[in-house]
Amino acid sequence: MSQQGISEEAYLESYRNLVSKAWPKGLAREITYPHGEKPLTEYLRTWAQLQPDKPAVIFYGAVTTYGELDRQSDHFATLLTEMGVKKGDRVSVFMPNCPQFHIAFFGILKLGAVHCPVSPLSKAYELGYQVGDCGSETIVALDQLMPVVREVMAETKLHRVIVTSFIDAMPEQPSIPAPPATLAPKIACVDAVDMMPALAHIATPSFPEGASLDDVAALNYTGGTTGPPKGCIHTQRDMIYTVAANTSLAPPPPNSVALSFFPEFWIAGENSCLIFPVFNGTTLVLLTRWDPVAVMAAIQLYKVR
Repeated sequence: MSQQGISEEAYLESYRNLVSKAWPKGLAREITYPHGEKPLTEYLRTWAQLQPDKPAVIFYGAVTTYGELDRQSDHFATLLTEMGVKKGDRVSVFMPNCPQFHIAFFGILKLGAVHCPVSPLSKAYELGYQVGDCGSETIVALDQLMPVVREVMAETKLHRVIVTSFIDAMPEQPSIPAPPATLAPKIACVDAVDMMPALAHIATPSFPEGASLDDVAALNYTGGTTGPPKGCIHTQRDMIYTVAANTSLAPPPPNSVALSFFPEFWIAGENSCLIFPVFNGTTLVLLTRWDPVAVMAAIQLYKVR
């Protein structure tokens, strides 16, 4: 009983009755998980078995299927293991939108390491702060961003560097208008492991499975508007609850194709590009950034809906 004499139980019962009366007919009341309440990485494995040839990511015409994404992320988890990364270790991801971001994300989670995305717009001070704050010793970076990585190596614990290039993921002839940066020649980085060739040389993936629902899966940093950015803890249970709560109310139409240009390092981009499509087994058309011409071309070509 509160000081005003209102019973908490009576209040909650009244609230539940009001919600029940206002709830739209036919709208789901319970959160459902199509493949059970299990890690997002297991959703990827399930879809890879059920629909291995379905496009998971389309990047300016280059297609990564569910089978390929599952297999390549297994290889990435193996690469991390061979480099000495273990469950619980922080792995910084310093890349713009590209298929390699998806491979790294799921490989990190499969191993049970912690995904720590960094804005690709960061300069040395910002990158150095975030890498130092999360304690990362490993970073995955775009070749065009390696000068920034090199600036912070001496002042951080970073000693494992994996590099990749847009051109490794681009088709010879893009199907929609592509930004000039995505077509730039590959930059040789002798001080880093070249991601895609390294994955191709792994014959049989082998790594200690570390994926779980409740261990820390990601540290997504805040904008820092009231002080230095802070790492917000996300688990895989958080990830699948977010998408399950949304899709239980508004499930995507069958065989739907989504499009996103939201930055994948940002939590909205992580949700729309990495989590929602894999939970639902849908296809994502991925752009590096907002471009009205590319967006309209992609909608028309890939029947985005």
